[in-house]
Amino acid sequence: MSEKFTITLGRECGAGATNIAQVLSKKLGIPYYDKDIFRMVSDKSGVLEEFFHVNNERPGNNLLYKIIKDLYPKDRKPSLGKDIASPDNLFRFQSELIRELAENESCMIIGRCADYVLRDYDRVVNVFLCGDEESKIRRMMRMFSLEREAAIERIHETDKQRRKYYNYYTGKDWEDAKNYDLCLNTGNMTIEEAADIIYFYLQKKGYVDA
Repeated sequence: MSEKFTITLGRECGAGATNIAQVLSKKLGIPYYDKDIFRMVSDKSGVLEEFFHVNNERPGNNLLYKIIKDLYPKDRKPSLGKDIASPDNLFRFQSELIRELAENESCMIIGRCADYVLRDYDRVVNVFLCGDEESKIRRMMRMFSLEREAAIERIHETDKQRRKYYNYYTGKDWEDAKNYDLCLNTGNMTIEEAADIIYFYLQKKGYVDA
């Protein structure tokens, strides 16, 4: 790999994104970032990490922000004023860090509208991971020792919040294939097979050596 690149991983709950990122991280020799972004942003901003966890991939409630956000330049700085811990400002803190990561290293970023945040950047591969309902239920039951009904409830609630979060901050449909370079149904494959397909795509596009 002679040049930096970024992989963004949008994902449905239960599609195996974290495990796939772990396998890809080893194959590619690059880091992946998920909730550890909260600690990194907290260290940089001084905002308590707990605020980022509480608002994790949840939409804000500021209609004015939603209306006028596209009038601001994409690199608008987060506020250090009285709204410092608002959901919208926390999103700006995260976005600022995501851009810094993309500018300084090859990496993978899970969720957090990273595909949209990096929409004007070169050498970004946007991947969306989905799966059939039954495969996602089985994976959640196995990974988190959940009863079937608890797994179903977590999947539906998590995806509902992610859908609203993506729409709120991007104005786009989270599940629209046009937002991504590669959409992958992981329901009928292993974690390793899914990682291999993404790796093969990266090879074909010249991001990694064949």
